[in-house]
Amino acid sequence: MWTDVIVCKKETSLKELLEKFKGFHTFPLVPVVDDENKLVGVVRIENLIDAFLPYDRELIRYTPFIDEFWDEDIFEAKIAPEMGILVLVEDIMDYRFDAIDADEDIKKAYKLMRMNNRCHLPVVEKGGELVGIVGIFDIIREVFRMQGVID
Repeated sequence: MWTDVIVCKKETSLKELLEKFKGFHTFPLVPVVDDENKLVGVVRIENLIDAFLPYDRELIRYTPFIDEFWDEDIFEAKIAPEMGILVLVEDIMDYRFDAIDADEDIKKAYKLMRMNNRCHLPVVEKGGELVGIVGIFDIIREVFRMQGVID
């Protein structure tokens, strides 16, 4: 589990969010917390991709057959530079998310990841305070440790 987690708040701008991850080779799950460090949402790479789309992906998903013909080309998207400061995390974040309690078994984390096709889960205390993120690689390492492959 990673305990040194980069977080953001709902009022963080898109530009600030992207700047936080400028040096990373990937965009991980980003927890969104309130002033008491309680988890209120998450931002995933899918949320950033959705910012390029001229329509609501959820609406299209429930419209029969249209998703088969809809061509999503982010390179053709018209994005105004002002989006960097006008779009806030609260505009793109997921309010529906899975998290795991800090005292839960790692097997439960793995099942939750598999069930929801996720590679990372926020880890919270009983009151909802964020304490870290567990990733699939953390689980794989733990399995190898349990089997005696690594210390």
